[in-house]
Amino acid sequence: MKYSEIHRMFIKSGWKFNHAEGSHYFYTKNGELSEPIPYHGSKEIPKGIAIKLIKRYELKQIEKGGH
Repeated sequence: MKYSEIHRMFIKSGWKFNHAEGSHYFYTKNGELSEPIPYHGSKEIPKGIAIKLIKRYELKQIEKGGH
């Protein structure tokens, strides 16, 4: 999974991009500010970090395919 995919999952899950500090993004949802989320574009995100973020922020999976 790429970093860009995790960030699309944040948006799909109702999080709004708040700001960036260096290579980290911050999102808000219901008044809550996320921890710094690393962003390195098309690079692969380590599996452990991806799983942690998906669970912590209840991220919705992005469906692949046309329909």
